[in-house]
Amino acid sequence: MVAVSTARQEKAQQTRLRICAAARGLFLERGYDATTITEIANRAGVAHQTVYFVFGSKSAVLAAILDIEIVGDAEPVPLLERPPVRRLSTAKTPAGRLQRVVSIAAGITERLAPLYEIVRSGAADADVRDLLDRHEQQRWLSLRAMLAELDSDLRVDVDEAADRLYALISHDVYWLLVHRRVWPAQRWRRYVSSEAAGQLLGA
Repeated sequence: MVAVSTARQEKAQQTRLRICAAARGLFLERGYDATTITEIANRAGVAHQTVYFVFGSKSAVLAAILDIEIVGDAEPVPLLERPPVRRLSTAKTPAGRLQRVVSIAAGITERLAPLYEIVRSGAADADVRDLLDRHEQQRWLSLRAMLAELDSDLRVDVDEAADRLYALISHDVYWLLVHRRVWPAQRWRRYVSSEAAGQLLGA
């Protein structure tokens, strides 16, 4: 009985991932507004009722895709419980801990960048606006939680530090420098790391 239950869970997870992959491709190709649930279902090879059953709405599909991009996989483990975050405190110096925070946050910004514009393009939809608001709030809270590991070493209080890093590693700055000014991603990362160290640690 356990084996049957496990097999069902694995099949359900595979279906969920297939729907997310299909939707992600369509959102990037056609935009959020122009993509329908039926098109997502057709590309995923499932009935459109299945998409509604699994997710409930198109905005919920988008939310699931963003969640996957944030952590880099579909495992149900929150960002703050992931090994890279848990290892923050093992860095020997404040600069080393901050660099790890920046690396985690910058990776998320890079992975989300293609989809973030899709979210904004659909922001006239109330559900998508709410999704964007929730994502931004969670991004700040996650940064604050990680920066708490450096609290005694910061030159500003942890809320101020979270505000500054929240701005530095925002999609807006990434888009302006990497897309508009055509900076290589590594140059953007070096810039963010340098600014973060100077502003938060006085390095």
